[in-house]
Amino acid sequence: MASKSVTLAGRHVVEALALADVGTTSLMDWTDTREVGLRIRVRGRRAVWLLKFRTSSLTLGPASRWNVREARELASQARGMLRSDIDPRPWLDARMAGAEAEEAEAVVLRRRGREASEWTVKEVVRRYVDEHLKAGRVVRGERRPPSSRSVRDVETSVLGADTFAPIAELLAREFDARDLERYRDDVLARNGGSTSRRTLANVKAALSWAKRHHGSASGLGDVTGWWRDVNATYTERVRSRMPSVRDIGLTLAIADAFERMPGRAIAARAGRMHVLALKFLVLTAQRRETVCTIRREQVIADERGDREGWGILYVPPARMKGRRAHTIPLSPDAMSVVWEAIELGGDSEHLFPARRSAQDGADVPIAPAALNRRLAQLRGADPFGRKLKSPNLLREVGVRTEDWSPHDIRRTFATEIEDATTRGDAVSAVLDHSQSGARFVDGVSVPDAAAITRIAYSQAQRLPLKRIALEPWSHLVTRAIGDAAPDVFRLQRQIGYGPRS
Repeated sequence: MASKSVTLAGRHVVEALALADVGTTSLMDWTDTREVGLRIRVRGRRAVWLLKFRTSSLTLGPASRWNVREARELASQARGMLRSDIDPRPWLDARMAGAEAEEAEAVVLRRRGREASEWTVKEVVRRYVDEHLKAGRVVRGERRPPSSRSVRDVETSVLGADTFAPIAELLAREFDARDLERYRDDVLARNGGSTSRRTLANVKAALSWAKRHHGSASGLGDVTGWWRDVNATYTERVRSRMPSVRDIGLTLAIADAFERMPGRAIAARAGRMHVLALKFLVLTAQRRETVCTIRREQVIADERGDREGWGILYVPPARMKGRRAHTIPLSPDAMSVVWEAIELGGDSEHLFPARRSAQDGADVPIAPAALNRRLAQLRGADPFGRKLKSPNLLREVGVRTEDWSPHDIRRTFATEIEDATTRGDAVSAVLDHSQSGARFVDGVSVPDAAAITRIAYSQAQRLPLKRIALEPWSHLVTRAIGDAAPDVFRLQRQIGYGPRS
């Protein structure tokens, strides 16, 4: 065997290829003095790049495949893998097939991760939901139940969305900033800025949780937290929409009068239950998620002598943003909505059940988004309405703030009632920005009627204070609906729309 120690250059590659072309019966090596272990070897009619590492040799490919600079880079990276007990052959195969260095590294990481059964991005997010979000948080030694909205948001907007599919099966170890940025931008283009910002935050939180609590199993233990530097490109706008009480009254009157939207090819009714839920939301100034998930057992009659016709709504901690039980006095107008909803809902356990049951036949409540869709229909702004060029009923009847959302009601309520009463804390008590005898329904603790009564009448719930705010609010809304009647009737005659059957 002949061997030369040289600073390898292009001429040595040419010399080795020429020798292989004629063939040789002995080994011939050109050993590089710059890159430890790198050499060109000719045996018979074959010339290859070799890396000598400890007691073994690794073939880096044909001598004709790489120039000297490329061979030195391959040798350096392959040696680093061998020192880390990583098999570099899959990486070399990928490079031979034309992959760039980073792409080839991903092949190695993927194979290593598969062999170790490391988590995919989908499994990271799923376990984050099941083991972290659903478990709730411990605050001052007390475990608070999770927000059903936060769990549902991750399950639908991330796990259940088409935009998640391209990254779902990637190993968490091989997932990188480019993948996450593409995901963020795809959600932005297809679902809007708010959803993009929210889903990005959820995926980042899941990755951080997995690295901290399951570093080895997830494969993220030795990965830097690069995702913390990937930020949303969308900034939430300051919400300033505030419909007037007149706008609200006109909208509710229109919703009640136009169950079948004019101009529709099919005389499909927009569910009466949606109208009732929207009216109940306005009268109570509560969030749409709270209203849409009410079960009938959460409503009881107020049995105190001076509260004739009034009721009480109990909201369990899991349904509240502040994670504490909340009770709301229900005015007679709100209770009339309750009685109609119960009659219309039949045997459902929900106060506002969906017209269609779930795929498995389960009784389900209306979706919070249905209230926004109903408002969009009144403006002719839903997809079907835009296709048919349906009229904007709210504009036709004189509503000034046409695009108000259910959440905007809370802003109007706060402004109107703070002007109408000297007790500013009454508004805060209703909005609630921040049990014995209980049982669990769908993972949410719901006390029985006796326990609800004890909670509601306790001084901590401040029912008399909340009534100071809700009683004048109920009067304002009801009067506004009544005042809107002439304008609504005029619009019905104008477009030739018959009365609701």
